[in-house]
Amino acid sequence: MNKKKLKHFFPYSRQNIDSKDISEVVKVLKSDFITQGPKILEFEKNFAKYVNAKYAVACATGTAALHISCKALGISKGQNLITSPITFVASANCAQYVGAHTLFVDINPRNFCICPDKLEKILKRKKISAVVVVHLAGYPAEMDKITKLKKKYKFKIIEDSCHALGGMFKNKKIGSCFYSDVSTFSFHPVKPITTGEGGMITTNDEKIYKKLILYRTHGIHKKKNEFLNKKLALDNNKKQNLWYYEMSDLGFNYRITDIQAALGNSQLKKIDKFIKERNEIAKIYNKGFKKNKLIQIPKIYDKVKHAFHLYTILIDFKKLNKSRNEVMESLRKFNIGTQVLYIPVHFQPYYKKKYKFKSGDFPVAEHYYKYCLSIPIYPGIKKNEVNFIINKINTIVKN
Repeated sequence: MNKKKLKHFFPYSRQNIDSKDISEVVKVLKSDFITQGPKILEFEKNFAKYVNAKYAVACATGTAALHISCKALGISKGQNLITSPITFVASANCAQYVGAHTLFVDINPRNFCICPDKLEKILKRKKISAVVVVHLAGYPAEMDKITKLKKKYKFKIIEDSCHALGGMFKNKKIGSCFYSDVSTFSFHPVKPITTGEGGMITTNDEKIYKKLILYRTHGIHKKKNEFLNKKLALDNNKKQNLWYYEMSDLGFNYRITDIQAALGNSQLKKIDKFIKERNEIAKIYNKGFKKNKLIQIPKIYDKVKHAFHLYTILIDFKKLNKSRNEVMESLRKFNIGTQVLYIPVHFQPYYKKKYKFKSGDFPVAEHYYKYCLSIPIYPGIKKNEVNFIINKINTIVKN
């Protein structure tokens, strides 16, 4: 590829929207319902079927999904929730929203997900009510080992699957909740599929499902057999008043629209194609960086299907004698976007102040952060463009 730079800017990830997606959205815009209509139920049904879960609840964002999952699982004031320090802050914040404490467990250097051995060390000395397991970059965490710990120490599991739709762990789809109580997803434009903004929760537990539905919409329901105020609910013939509803718990306005659901339905049809393309791009990157001694490429050790939401390399900036910022700025000149995913959550001022975290508390996570850099990977990038990115990175990152 004999160009001085790519023809347009390539971010680390982005949406892939085609004419079919647009057509489905337009149909909804021309229909009777643009929110609280049939497309949401259709999206939920199709999503649950795809991941092999019994129930799916669509909501406003991935963060909203984490929040009401905590509430539905009964996580409350004074309890302890554990997650990984290498994640977006929402994975930790969900505990704060319900008054629980946020704790962290260091990551496994093999897959950069939460380390089961280090998790057990905390479980032995602290009562933990829930663990939010983050499938970082689309690489499934060691769910079999974590589930064994769940049975032993009696805690709930929330899979933060925002990166991992389309991935699998030991032939079980991420989102199936085979190993967990609930699994949460995000449909932000950088995620495997998009609805603009939006989220989804899957579960196999009917009681949890009903709670999620309630918390998604203000805590309001219209179920006659559950009404407490019968005088207001029913007419003289014991029929339900058509206007009547009850707020039985404190909920939220975490709804998604039919417009978004229509886009999600259309995108979901292409998820396997998207994941296949992401894996093909990853293979080209792996080959292209294999001989670069300053770059560590992602490795797949276990029986997993990697969703490759992110392609993150580790660069030895010290040996390179360049800062990460210098490398990012150099690549940007060629229209190659990169990102650092993520700043360890325990470094954030809110958590440092509240829990007195300090450097050195989670050494593997901090080592990962020191060297990580995510580079462009998403459906639609052409092979020659990927090779151009490889060439420029190898040119910049060399002794």
